[in-house]
Amino acid sequence: MAEYGESAVAGMAIIGQLIPVAFGVIFALSGTIGPIIGQNYGAGRIDRVQQSVRDGLIFTALVIIATSTILIIVRGPVITLFNADGITAELIILFCGPLALAWFFNGVIFVSNAAFNNLGRPFISTWINWGRHTLGTIPFVILGGMWFGPKGVLIGQAVGGVVFAIIALVMLRRVFAACTADDTREKTKPFQRHTRLMQIFNNRR
Repeated sequence: MAEYGESAVAGMAIIGQLIPVAFGVIFALSGTIGPIIGQNYGAGRIDRVQQSVRDGLIFTALVIIATSTILIIVRGPVITLFNADGITAELIILFCGPLALAWFFNGVIFVSNAAFNNLGRPFISTWINWGRHTLGTIPFVILGGMWFGPKGVLIGQAVGGVVFAIIALVMLRRVFAACTADDTREKTKPFQRHTRLMQIFNNRR
C-alpha cells in the first residue's frame, strides 16, 4: 500500500483500526465455538458437531450482514471523524461497503479452524492459516494493486479470503465424512473397547 502514497497508507491504517471494532464478535466466535464442537465430538455426537458448525456459519452471516449495514450507514461520519479525503476516503468507502460483506469468508475460516482443532486435525487449520496469509494474500494483493491500484490491494485480500474459505469448507466436509465413518465403525462394534480392556488386564496377569 505504501507504493501508492501517504493517503493510501492512511486509509489502510484507518481500516486497520475499524476491523477489530467492527468484527470483534467474529474473532471471538472462533474461541467460543471450539469447546462446543469438542464437547459434542467427545460425546460421539457427530450430528451435533455438524449442527454446531452450521449454526456458527449462520451466526457469522447474520453478524456480517448487520455489521456491514452499520458500516455503510456510518461511513460518512467515519470519513469526517478522520478528516479523510481523496484516496483515503475512497478506501474507507470501499471497506465500509462491499468488502465488509467479504468478511463472511474470514468467519468461515475461523469456524472451520475451530472445528479442525477440536476434531483432532490441527495440522489442517495450520496449513489453512499459513496459506491464507501467504498464498491467499501476497499474489492476490500484488495482482490487485497492478490492476486496480490501492483499491486492488483491499480487493485482493478479500478475494484470497474467498479462495481459502472454499478450501476450508471442502476440507471440513472430508473431515466430517471421516469422523462419521469412524463413528459408524464404533457403533458396529459396541463391545470392542471392553474386549480390548479385558485383553490388557489378562496380559498383565
